[in-house]
Amino acid sequence: MKPIPFNMKGTEYALTIKIATYPEGNLAIKLYQESFGQLVFWDSLTVNLSGLCPKDCGYINTRSAGKRFYAWIKRNGLGERTGQVRLEDGVEYVEYLFNAKKLKKLDPDGYTYYERRLKGELGRRYERLYLALRRLANHIPDFHYTDYSGWRGLQNSLGAPPLRVEAEDPAHHRRFTFEHRGIILRTTITDCDTNIALSSLYRRREDMAADLLALFQDELPAFMPWSETRRRESDARHDPPLAQTFKETSEVRQKASKKKSRKRSTKS
Repeated sequence: MKPIPFNMKGTEYALTIKIATYPEGNLAIKLYQESFGQLVFWDSLTVNLSGLCPKDCGYINTRSAGKRFYAWIKRNGLGERTGQVRLEDGVEYVEYLFNAKKLKKLDPDGYTYYERRLKGELGRRYERLYLALRRLANHIPDFHYTDYSGWRGLQNSLGAPPLRVEAEDPAHHRRFTFEHRGIILRTTITDCDTNIALSSLYRRREDMAADLLALFQDELPAFMPWSETRRRESDARHDPPLAQTFKETSEVRQKASKKKSRKRSTKS
C-alpha cells in the first residue's frame, strides 16, 4: 500500500500503517518509515491503556507528535472521535473509532489477525447506546463521555456494574450517568446549575439510547432527503414492470373482446 505523508516540524514523513494487537486484544496501529528498502518503526499511532476497547477503537498517542495525529487521521479518513476521553498520568487521551475498511485495505493480514484475536468486544448488549454517544460527540459542541463499565475490565473495576458511563454536556450545563445494575437500566440527568438530578428507568437498552437522542433531536443533523433526480431514477426502476403489466392486461382484454365478437358473429 502507498505510504501516507505526515508533516511534523517542517519535515514530511512517508508513513506505512501496520495493524497489530496489544496483549488484551486491543487495536494497535504502528507507523513505519521506509529506509534502504526496509520498513523501520517510526512511532505508534495508538496507546494501550488499561481495560478493553470496543472493536476498531483505540486511544491516540500524543506524547511524541502532540495533537498533529488528530488532523492527520481526519484528513486521510482513517477514523473519527468516539467522544470518550481518558486521563492517565496527567495526559489526556482521546478515543477514536477507526475506519475498518480502510485499515483492512492498508494492512489486510494485520487487520485479519487483529479481528481473530479480538477479546472483550462490546458485542451487541449496549451497542445502540454507544452509537448514540458517538453521534452526540460528533455533532454537539464539547460533548464527551468516560466509560467505567465493568465489561471493559479496567483497573480497580472489581464489583463495577456492567454498564456505567458518565457524559458531560457543557453546552446545556448538564451531566449524564448511564448505569446497568442487576435488571435495572437507569439514566440520571443532573443540572449543573441547580444540582438537581432526574432519573429514568428502562427495561430495554434501545429505549435508553432513543431517549438520549430525543433530547438533542433539534440539534442533530437530519438525514438528507432524496433529490428529485434520485427519486426519478428510483421510480424508473419500477416503471418497466408496471408498464409491462398494463400492456399484458390490455392484450388480454383485447383478446377477450375479439373472442366475444367472434361468438356474436357465429350466432348471428
